[in-house]
Amino acid sequence: MSTIDISPVEAGIAAFAASVRRHLDDLPAEEVDELVDGLPADMADQAADRGAAFALPDAAAYADELRAAAGLPPRVEPGRGPGLVERVARRSRTLTGRLRAHPAAAATWDFLSALRPAWWLIRAVVIFEAITVFGRGQWLQLDLVGVVILLACVIVSVQWGRGRWLTKTWGRGILLTVNISAWVLLPMLVFGAMSSYAQWRAYGSMASVDYSSTPGLAIDGERVRNVFAYDAEGNPIERVQLFDQSGRPLTTVGRGGQSDEFDWYFYGGGGPTPVGEREIGRQPVWNIFPLQEVTADDWLDGEPAIDDAVEPTFPFPRVPSLADGSDGDPSSSASPAPQPTVYADPTASPAP
Repeated sequence: MSTIDISPVEAGIAAFAASVRRHLDDLPAEEVDELVDGLPADMADQAADRGAAFALPDAAAYADELRAAAGLPPRVEPGRGPGLVERVARRSRTLTGRLRAHPAAAATWDFLSALRPAWWLIRAVVIFEAITVFGRGQWLQLDLVGVVILLACVIVSVQWGRGRWLTKTWGRGILLTVNISAWVLLPMLVFGAMSSYAQWRAYGSMASVDYSSTPGLAIDGERVRNVFAYDAEGNPIERVQLFDQSGRPLTTVGRGGQSDEFDWYFYGGGGPTPVGEREIGRQPVWNIFPLQEVTADDWLDGEPAIDDAVEPTFPFPRVPSLADGSDGDPSSSASPAPQPTVYADPTASPAP
């Protein structure tokens, strides 16, 4: 019977590999085999290259390095079951392994893995928006402080993605919480960005209008904001519909602005902003005068608070009656002062 002589170096390497396996025994056997199967051959090559200078490393430290390099959680001590994060990580690795067994699924997974850096940046932007919205109360606040916060979020998110930070079990729990929160907040961010873009488009279209042609209704080149009607007796008419000679609605906003909810011409001008008559199931109606107006102080998120529009005050409580023979201009009329029956509140009913 022959015997095989094993050198002390080979025996030490075998004992070292066995010790490393013991420090990895909390992992599934398949994962341990993948990590340790090539270990004896690697150590033998290093021993041959270094000769007498070769020394085996500490088995526990080497096992920890293998875990970290493979993205595995730290060792679970005997008698203590794996935590939620560890169980989720294991199930994820198991599912990934099963998917990669199929060529089509493996190709898809490789493609999605290549997009991970994009998710790191998206996660950073979501975190930044959460900080600016809940902490500073505004979207996309890219002032000096905002730029610093955004850069910090990018650095933290990328380092997390590269596995450089929060590698402990509690760190993985924080990372899982942040990822779930980012997925929940992402639709809100997209909706806010779309709203901001719509406002920017609307403002850009308004700014590009050539106002030299004075769109809508104008007198001597000056845009008419509202129209106030009086009857033949000189009393205000609170709701009157106007049409031109062809039966088309006569509006202050012109034909191009009748689908708008408020008059863009007076948008942000510091004064009242007229709004169209609103009825359920219909687009705004602009030929019912006088138009309701939103005051200069009643704005919401950069746009007029349309629901808070009020009836405007008539320029004159009463104008001269046609029977008086005046020219119809109350400012140049020499008629007596208004009678006591005249009302100043446009919401009240005129006297009989």
